Amino acid sequence: MNTTKITATIRPAYRSDGPLPGLVLGTAGLGGVWGTVNRHESVKTILYALENGIEQLDTAPAYGQAEIIVGEALRQWRGQRPFVSTKVGKLRADAADQETNDYTLASMQRSVEESRKVLGTDCLDLLFLHEPNKVPADRTSEVVNFMQQVKQAGHAKALGLGGIVPSAFHEFIRRGVFDVVMSYNNLNAACLDGLQFDIPFFRAHGLTTYQGSALLMGLLGNRFERYQQHPPSWISSADLVRAKQAEQLARRLGIKLSALAHRYLLSMQEVDYLVLGAKNMTQLTDTLADCEAGMLEETLFEELTNLIQ
Repeated sequence: MNTTKITATIRPAYRSDGPLPGLVLGTAGLGGVWGTVNRHESVKTILYALENGIEQLDTAPAYGQAEIIVGEALRQWRGQRPFVSTKVGKLRADAADQETNDYTLASMQRSVEESRKVLGTDCLDLLFLHEPNKVPADRTSEVVNFMQQVKQAGHAKALGLGGIVPSAFHEFIRRGVFDVVMSYNNLNAACLDGLQFDIPFFRAHGLTTYQGSALLMGLLGNRFERYQQHPPSWISSADLVRAKQAEQLARRLGIKLSALAHRYLLSMQEVDYLVLGAKNMTQLTDTLADCEAGMLEETLFEELTNLIQ
């Protein structure tokens, strides 16, 4: 991933026409990786999302109980089955920072089989390679070949890369192996680093772009004060400064920082799908309310961009 500082000429494009990005409910929080959850309440939250217009769910074996919870919600759901993406390459984790990556072929095969079983489908809608930057460099081709075999066998309709994408995968992107990329923490109301190279490269090669962590893992939401005072190692000092600038703008406008952050990404031409995070029903209803407010006005979009460049 290119981490060079963004120049003044690299800016997100305002979504002047066309539909808004699609909304995807991410299930990491509902699965318990951000703290203890009530499984019954998590199922109810997913069903509420489906009842209120969410048509896509994203899950993973690494998201605690998330796949099991999604499977249970799907069995209860009586409407049209939503589009469901899951991942392979990282085993069950009970915390977001737990390292459970396993890219051995036997492990990945078992993982895909279990995902299909738990989610109640022979063919997954979309299978992401989880955290491709953790794949050993000398095993990249082997792992990509496995992903292709899953698709060729009719066990996945589409393939994606979920997380930081190292240059070792660029040739496979050029060849059209992958259909989707899900980025996180590199395009939001405190960071535009993804526009330096990654996102333009993905879009130039026809990949659909999912943007995860609109709130930068809580920095632009309910962890703003905590992270400003005690920032975790993965948040840069520059991100903290830009988040503070965004928060000051939100206060001046009289809206929540989270609303500003969600609406900023909804306004970007570079975002095809926005992945929403929620740990419970309250967080989901708040997030849906943020998104229902729609895009920012163009002048406000440009003002925020100027602040965080």
